[in-house]
Amino acid sequence: MRTTIVCACLLMQVSFSCAQVSESFDYQYINEAVAWKGTDTAWTVDQGRLRSRLPRSSSTFHLSTTSSLARNAIWEWWLQLDFNTSSLNYADVFLIADSANLSGPGAKGYFVRIGNTKDEVSLYRKDGNLPPVLLIDGRDGITDHTSSTLKIKVIRKEDNWELWTDENGDGTGYIREGIAKDNMYNTSRCMGFAIRQSTASFFGRHYVDDVSVRPLVTDTIPPSLLSVQLINAHTITCCFSETPDSNSLRDYRNFQLSGTDNIPLRIWQEHNNPSCVNVQFEQPFPNGDSCYLLVSGIKDPAGNAAPVLRASFLYYLSTGYDVLIHEFLPRALPSAGLQAVRFVELKNNSPFTLQLKDWRLANSSREVLLPAHLFPPDTYLVLCDRQSVNQFSTDIAVMGISNFPAPGDSDMIILRNDSGTLVHAVAYDRSWYHNPVKEKGGWSLEMVDVHWPCAGSSNWRPSLAKEGATPGKQNTVSGQSNLPPPVSLVHAYAPDSMTVGLSFSGMMDSLDVSVAAHYYFDPALSVNSVIAQGPLYNNVSLQLGTPLQPGTIYKISVADLKDCTGQEVTVMPDLAVARVFEADSFDIVFNEILYDPASGVPEFVELFNRSCKAVDLSRLFLTRRKTDGLPDEVVPLSGTARLLLPGAYAAFTTDPSALCGKYDCLSPERIYKINLPALINGEGIVVLLNAAGNIIDELHYSDAMHVSLAGNTRGVSLERLQADAPTQDKYNWHSAAASAKYATPGKMNSQQLPTGSIQGMLSVRPDIFSPDNDGFEDVAVLSYQFPAPGFVINVTIFDAEGRSVRQLERNTVLPAEGHMIWDGRDAGNRELVTGIYVIFAEVISPGGQVRQWKLPLVLGKKLNS
Repeated sequence: MRTTIVCACLLMQVSFSCAQVSESFDYQYINEAVAWKGTDTAWTVDQGRLRSRLPRSSSTFHLSTTSSLARNAIWEWWLQLDFNTSSLNYADVFLIADSANLSGPGAKGYFVRIGNTKDEVSLYRKDGNLPPVLLIDGRDGITDHTSSTLKIKVIRKEDNWELWTDENGDGTGYIREGIAKDNMYNTSRCMGFAIRQSTASFFGRHYVDDVSVRPLVTDTIPPSLLSVQLINAHTITCCFSETPDSNSLRDYRNFQLSGTDNIPLRIWQEHNNPSCVNVQFEQPFPNGDSCYLLVSGIKDPAGNAAPVLRASFLYYLSTGYDVLIHEFLPRALPSAGLQAVRFVELKNNSPFTLQLKDWRLANSSREVLLPAHLFPPDTYLVLCDRQSVNQFSTDIAVMGISNFPAPGDSDMIILRNDSGTLVHAVAYDRSWYHNPVKEKGGWSLEMVDVHWPCAGSSNWRPSLAKEGATPGKQNTVSGQSNLPPPVSLVHAYAPDSMTVGLSFSGMMDSLDVSVAAHYYFDPALSVNSVIAQGPLYNNVSLQLGTPLQPGTIYKISVADLKDCTGQEVTVMPDLAVARVFEADSFDIVFNEILYDPASGVPEFVELFNRSCKAVDLSRLFLTRRKTDGLPDEVVPLSGTARLLLPGAYAAFTTDPSALCGKYDCLSPERIYKINLPALINGEGIVVLLNAAGNIIDELHYSDAMHVSLAGNTRGVSLERLQADAPTQDKYNWHSAAASAKYATPGKMNSQQLPTGSIQGMLSVRPDIFSPDNDGFEDVAVLSYQFPAPGFVINVTIFDAEGRSVRQLERNTVLPAEGHMIWDGRDAGNRELVTGIYVIFAEVISPGGQVRQWKLPLVLGKKLNS
């Protein structure tokens, strides 16, 4: 609309005094705006906004209108500068001027400069030809952008000045830049704009709109209390309808908690919003009870006194599982339906609204503080990187965080409250997906049942949503799950003679796990104290009262120890601990190797401790020899201390879950996941080293070490027959037995055999059989029994003339005991005549010894047949 000028004038005067300005430039041409004068050709109206258009380098130009308001007034305007300001490119907005020539050197008054060297918005006084006097020094960097859109407001009450800026440009986010006191000029003729530009890059890039100059209305309304917000156990924020007079905040007795002697220690106004006052009390607020606040003696700057103001608030100290890590996306792929944004979703599982200010979110490498946020009960909050907030739907609550600790593929997410207390933690890896497609990315992991927040992988599933996740909404897998399996005590380690470290398979109760009376040793040891390691409390250190003795193995047990779900902890069979010693040559030997696995099955190497020492796996290393004989990359067998006790087995693979899905792993805790070097098919060399780089054992394996009679060796491991025999003895290795599914990772080998001559038995029954299909003695049964599986047998049937009539078995690998049958037919499946026959059996041991049996029998028939 056109400029509206409200005048208080004398009719007999030619000139008039203008008190108020309201301009929104709603016309087509600048010459329609008769109230504005100055460098007219330098300005135009563009889509309802004033815009500069002077095509002149190193120039200054201005535009002004009549304005006489100088005291008790408010100046406000919208401004956009489409350039990064500097000392040669800025805009001055004159509030009070004694001359219409605002770009002239002799003007006097007050102006706001937007820009300059520090890219700030500041208030100055201009005293003619003298250098301007800085009254309010605004924040640096406000206009350090390629485009800056601002709403600016200046308030003068008597001699007191306030400068406010809103970087949103809409008046919703005003921040006070500062205050000043000055009364040099108290009258005005004009207000307006003066521009300085250097080069063509800045031509036409200045925009002005919504200019307002109005009187400061006398305030007769006292302040009211709008809200009370809890900050922490000692502090609240009271927000008033207007800025309280600072003098009324100096008396701490003005803020009282009804019925208590809890008094404030400190009261201060927020810098960016002085109408909000922070009050810190001496004593913490009672947990879970409502507090009643009485505020008295509060005045506004105009002196209006408020009556006694009342409000209530509730402080609740959050505890474990009040807020849950409810869903997270560790690997983002846009193809799944969502934007490529990793996030963590929280759920308020408590009955109270919680203040998240200064809560801590962390992953395994970084921790950040959360900003203030009121979190209502039974609602969700999505946490993500600050730059990614706009990627989520506007109907969900999203908190953008600078330096967001995004969850990784295998990581830990930790949430603590403002006092540092653990609220929830989740340690996970990609195996939690149980889905090879979804684990590749684009699918979140969702909690199933909020009643078991510490249950681990059994309470998490990949999202079923077609988009791949449900941020800010109920989980697609949400429901009731069965009681998760109890936690087990799985590992023990002794870093020194007075300390035993224990590792549990899942999260423990932080208090219960720290009670020394739960732990027992055989032979007996006293436990003085327990140190539990957060945030999962699944690792503890037992401080002993009596030392571990060298060479003694101590069996470990627990009593009445509960995990975080309240279930009693189990102990892995034969769990024990002993003093650790360095491994020497041949203490630890290669015991089994699968170098040519079936499709979808990982390779593995198994070790056996044949010594009397307890050895730390983290001090053993595996490598392979390259074709030139030099060692390849060296891989540690464990990233943490893990014991291999005398007589114990340990298998190492890249994927324990897949390995145990194919073969029977009786003790999964003996299967370790490592970055196992790829084993060469056909033939290769693996080497075991200690921490000093000395060779402990070395195996040169090849297909020739498999039983040549066994046929295809794909998916069949090589097993060591004797721990004490040389590793490279070709007769000390054998194909794993079929009865053991061709591999035995982490347990005794199927082909573990004693040395010496063959001890065993072959027998046939009945002595006379009649293959007439009458259900009575229709077949001859050849039974066998050997000390262990792995013997190879050839069986041939001869008639009474010594002629071979049938090859019953050829190069067959046997289990330890069993039987085979002959139905009385020859190699062509023809019935043989009655008579005497001989079963000739030749048995070969894994060591190459041979024994033969000749077992006669009679093939008969009924007389009437």
